[in-house]
Amino acid sequence: MPPRAAPKAYQILAKTHQVTIFLTVPQSATIALLKDEALSALTSRVATEDDSFPHVNNTSDFELARAVKEKEKSRSGVTYEALETDKAIRGLLANWEVLYFQFRDEDGNLMPVEVSQPSLLDDEEEEPPVNKGKRKALSE
Repeated sequence: MPPRAAPKAYQILAKTHQVTIFLTVPQSATIALLKDEALSALTSRVATEDDSFPHVNNTSDFELARAVKEKEKSRSGVTYEALETDKAIRGLLANWEVLYFQFRDEDGNLMPVEVSQPSLLDDEEEEPPVNKGKRKALSE
């Protein structure tokens, strides 16, 4: 089977708080173009009516970051590394990769990433009972 060709456009998901923004950019785009697209979504009327996340005016108010898993066993969890704006997406990101917003405070310092992962179960749904399957009858 021949290897799959690289897509002409990348689908990138950008998350913050309880919001996921789907961005479509060409593979030749840079992180700066991705931030421009994200800014357009964050300044839309729908987003500005929501007070759950910080409001931004330009691309210097936030950074896009990727999740990096800790390699040390003593430290569990995820850290985030900000992406450089002059880097090209091709070779840096994968198609359908998830990025996270890191907003800046009034002093220009990066704030921690705030994102909530949705529950896989509905709030009212109970966990299904665990069936152990059929057992052989005990021989007497």
